[in-house]
Amino acid sequence: MNTKYILTVMAIVAITKPGFAQYSQDAIRFSTFQTGSTARVKAIGNATTAIGGDLSSVSGNPAGLGFFTRSEVSITPEFNKFNANTSYLGQNNSINTNTLNFNNASGVLYSKLNSPKGSNKEEGWLSLNVGASYNRTNDLYQGYYYAGNNNANSISNYFANLGNTNGVDINNGSNLQDWAYSQNLIDAYSTGPRYQSNVFRNGAAVGSKTVNQNNTITREGGQSEFSLALGANYGNQFYIGLGIGITSLRYNSVNTFNETGVASVLDANNNAVNSNYNTAYTQQQATTGTGFNARLGFIYKPDPIIRIGATITSPTYYNINDDFSEGLRTRYTTGTVSNYTSGPTDYQLTYNFRTPFKASGGLAIFLGNFGFVTGDVEYVDYSSIHLDNADGYSSANDNHDIKTLYKSTANLHAGAEFKLSQLYLRGGYGVQGNPLKTGGDDLKTISGGLGYRFLNYYVDATYANVKGTQSIYPYLTDGTTTNPQAMANRTYDNIFLTFGVRF
Repeated sequence: MNTKYILTVMAIVAITKPGFAQYSQDAIRFSTFQTGSTARVKAIGNATTAIGGDLSSVSGNPAGLGFFTRSEVSITPEFNKFNANTSYLGQNNSINTNTLNFNNASGVLYSKLNSPKGSNKEEGWLSLNVGASYNRTNDLYQGYYYAGNNNANSISNYFANLGNTNGVDINNGSNLQDWAYSQNLIDAYSTGPRYQSNVFRNGAAVGSKTVNQNNTITREGGQSEFSLALGANYGNQFYIGLGIGITSLRYNSVNTFNETGVASVLDANNNAVNSNYNTAYTQQQATTGTGFNARLGFIYKPDPIIRIGATITSPTYYNINDDFSEGLRTRYTTGTVSNYTSGPTDYQLTYNFRTPFKASGGLAIFLGNFGFVTGDVEYVDYSSIHLDNADGYSSANDNHDIKTLYKSTANLHAGAEFKLSQLYLRGGYGVQGNPLKTGGDDLKTISGGLGYRFLNYYVDATYANVKGTQSIYPYLTDGTTTNPQAMANRTYDNIFLTFGVRF
């Protein structure tokens, strides 16, 4: 199995060796999903552990289902706008993508438990409610573009490093460094490292010229979960719930790195000739998977105005089908035009992985009939992600990278809701902790929304703004020069609408 090399937007590659495997990056990408929720809960920063009585309880804290005294259903579509402003080698670029998705559909069936005639209707088990929901838990749509002039190194330095690490098959080999050799981007030399770049050698560009580089990354897909849950009410004071989730993911990416410059190639008489070239390295990935998890939660009311909640969520156990391909194409335009094309070569793999265990705790304080304030803390240990061997693929290096590079973190959520007759005002703030030990940053979310109740119907609208930054390393050199780095400022502008009815 050929390792899927770099050209990634994960800042992680800055601190790894050139043999870093792609699958540990995918494991973290697919482990940062969020609990599915309605527009109301998104408006209060997704702080749902302690409030109860919202359809988000189906996929969040299932104990919250015990608060329902009527049956209810709702749907939530969403609009997402993603913007990435990048800076690479002193040049700035930006790209936008817009998507429309179906975010949430939920329902709960209220079931009152019978009690003996004449008994206290406020004591014992009062109800057992059943809920079901569909949730989009992770939006993987992203787009990046950056470009600039590099006077320090070329992607051919990366190819040469692969050759020195893994060797080169000069007789129609099928690995990336073999292709680079056959396309005259690298060559064998008698002094220094065996394989060196024909573009940048000994820290200088051929003909003292820089290379022009650009990278386009397009990602599509998402993760979703179908949830089933039970929630029970004991004496209007203690609530307990149990839920299971059946998850699925779909992820597609296309990454094209293009470089133009001057390379020193040998002509028919074995003389070195400087020639203009244009090379493109393309990677494509298509990943699908299914998994399952379970949740246990409770909410306790020590006082009518105070609610304390906690949820334990098991790891999600995924089975993944991955299809990865790569290809290299180079064109020389000085003198006789020469075109080289290698690949694409396709690599398919089926493997299993386990996301982190999660534990959350929350507190909500209700202000009579005027609303509430609430906050949650969620603990996630990303270093506990684990990949299992399959199809002859050894996951030892990936699991080592996960232990070495990732850490435990806390996700914070806080929000408030205020009632003005039939109108509700909401606001919230959330922080998704950075899973990397070095590099990267937290994702911060500011949200706000309105809700309106009339008869048995309600409409909720929420706007959420998510911001974060990350480093993009298109390739790694052998360490003799600085790895090129792009800084990307990411912004998500999301709008959610929930339409619901009680019956």
